[in-house]
Amino acid sequence: MLSNPYYKGSVSFRGATYDGIHEPLVGPEVWYRVQAVLGAKQVSGEKTQTHDHYLKGTVFCGECGSRLMVTNAKSRRGVIYPYFICAGRHAKRTNCERKAMYVPDVEAAVEDYYRRIQIPEHTIQALRSLITAQFSQLHATVKQERNAHVLERDDLQAERSKLLQAHYAGAVPLDLLKSEQDRIGRRLAFLEAQIEAGDMEYELASAHLDDCLALGRDCYKLYMSIDDSLRRIANQAFFDKLYL
Repeated sequence: MLSNPYYKGSVSFRGATYDGIHEPLVGPEVWYRVQAVLGAKQVSGEKTQTHDHYLKGTVFCGECGSRLMVTNAKSRRGVIYPYFICAGRHAKRTNCERKAMYVPDVEAAVEDYYRRIQIPEHTIQALRSLITAQFSQLHATVKQERNAHVLERDDLQAERSKLLQAHYAGAVPLDLLKSEQDRIGRRLAFLEAQIEAGDMEYELASAHLDDCLALGRDCYKLYMSIDDSLRRIANQAFFDKLYL
């Protein structure tokens, strides 16, 4: 059902796609992204790791230096307790005697360690100058790309109109019309998204720059305010390895 082009404002007839007169339910770019996701799910046979955790790859055994891995222990009542264990000891590669560590305790220890992290003010000011300069340079590049995207979009819209006229005149067969429509539609969706997003992304990034840098003055507050996926990124940015 999600593959129906009706959602993006198009209708299909005899294998070809035409612009509909109804209001699109989603933008073309969103629809094409959904198709990509659906296609990826059909191709990929990979499964999500059973015991994933945002600290994996960051925390290591303080005794032998091996990475820590997650395992689940189940009580007699069926309650599951997650633990970090030494991979070296688990695989019997080392003589490590490090005991299992309860995952919430490890999480709390890392959270507490962030109280010791503070980015110096001169570093924050240097970052502001560097990022502002990069913003200005990127904005100039984005404006050039936007102008090129607008020209290409206009050319594609004209090409699509001529293609339909040629089809109605019998000069373009239905299978070729369908193929060309799909190519043009995908490219137009991409261009429209790029044109719309360019200036908006720059303005949002500039507006939030000071807010983001201010968080660097209190890394503990920052760490406690973000979700697990961002915590993984923060840990990778601040630490090569954390030994426990």
